[in-house]
Amino acid sequence: MPHYIHHTDVELLSFWKKGDQGAFDALYERYAVMLLKKAYEKTGDKETAREFVQEVFLELLERKDRLEIHTSFKAYIFTALRNRVLNFLHRQAIHQKYELFQETRPAAASNDVESYLSHKELVLQMSEAIQQLPEKCRQVFLLSRNGELSNKEIAERSGISVNTVEQHMRKALRLLRNGLHRISIFIF
Repeated sequence: MPHYIHHTDVELLSFWKKGDQGAFDALYERYAVMLLKKAYEKTGDKETAREFVQEVFLELLERKDRLEIHTSFKAYIFTALRNRVLNFLHRQAIHQKYELFQETRPAAASNDVESYLSHKELVLQMSEAIQQLPEKCRQVFLLSRNGELSNKEIAERSGISVNTVEQHMRKALRLLRNGLHRISIFIF
């Protein structure tokens, strides 16, 4: 390779495009170490730096027939390296943000489907427990919870005293609490 030392990058590119592989090897020898140092300086990782330098020269080989360099060869390969490093750093930043997000976000429910099904089961059991209430207790409870009526409004609508409404509500809540307590023993 000593006879390539005195040739310019433009001459070496021309020789290489005409089929002289030694000219490409001379370009590699001329710039690989500089690219490696720059890549390592930016990434802090020797293996990543080596990969980037290899990728730059592999891309040159792959694009040999359609390669058009409008600046200097050195500027071209350093720009190619810079783009790889910037993409790498961008991916690293995204990865770090994602890891930070994962560390700081609240723990998700262990199984959303399981939670949904448990909720549906509980609603069904609650509905069945309400149906088991004595007739007047059930009516008062449903007017209070579903109808969102006050005790006074329930008393007026049902033709009973407010005190009786309160008694029916206490009885309904006690029966539901006891029924759901028995159910929760089976569930858990």
